[in-house]
Amino acid sequence: MHFGFNWYQIMKTLKRWIIILLLLMVVLMTASFSLWNNVAVSLTFGLFTLDARPLSLWVVSSFGLGALFGLTLGTGFIGNLKSNLRIRQLEKELQHRPKFNSAEKD
Repeated sequence: MHFGFNWYQIMKTLKRWIIILLLLMVVLMTASFSLWNNVAVSLTFGLFTLDARPLSLWVVSSFGLGALFGLTLGTGFIGNLKSNLRIRQLEKELQHRPKFNSAEKD
């Protein structure tokens, strides 16, 4: 039975609240992680050394950069660039090919 409820609207509102709660939990966990892990650590990448910063800054920054790269790769941004480049190459190749009359069909 329907009972006069708009289930779509109810579920949409519930989904919105769940997302808000999850984001709030992530912010609170990040803040508490930052407060508990404030020991200064320097990072060394071979010959390149970064200044000492709080451990939480390095961890949160690397997580954020990883998420950004993951979203970029997940949306197909890189694949789109490759496809567009290939399309341009093929269009240029098509322009340089000799044109045939319609009477010269196979």
